[in-house]
Amino acid sequence: MTSVNDLAKSSVKVALCQPQVPCGVVAAEVFKNVGITVKPVTLQPDVKSVLTQVELGNVDAGVVYVTDVKAAGSKVKGMTIPAGQNASTLYPIATISSSKEMSIAQAFVAYVLSPAGQQVLAAAGFEKP
Repeated sequence: MTSVNDLAKSSVKVALCQPQVPCGVVAAEVFKNVGITVKPVTLQPDVKSVLTQVELGNVDAGVVYVTDVKAAGSKVKGMTIPAGQNASTLYPIATISSSKEMSIAQAFVAYVLSPAGQQVLAAAGFEKP
C-alpha cells in the first residue's frame, strides 16, 4: 500500500476501531478528509485490538496511532498520512484542584511540558502540543 486511498479498495482487508471509540473517530475523520469510504472486515473495541489483527496477519491493514506503530517495532509497517488528510486525538493535561498531592501533580505536568518530557513523548511518536 502506498496511500490511505488504498484502504478503500475491496481487495484490501482492513481492521478499524469501533466508531464510538477515539481511534474509530479519528479514522472516520481521516477518511472524510481524503474523500473515501472504507469497508472494514472487522471493527475492534480499541486500538490495541486493531494492531493485534494486523500483527497476526488477519487483515492487510489497520488504522492505529503512530505511537502504536512505534511500540510494535518490526512487527508492522507504518505509513505516513499527509498532514492535510490526517486527524489526531487530543490528550489534555491538568492538575486537579482538590488533589492532596498538588506539588507532585504540578511537578508531573511541568515535566511533561518541559523539553525533557517533550523529548520522551516525541520518541514515543507523540507530536508537540
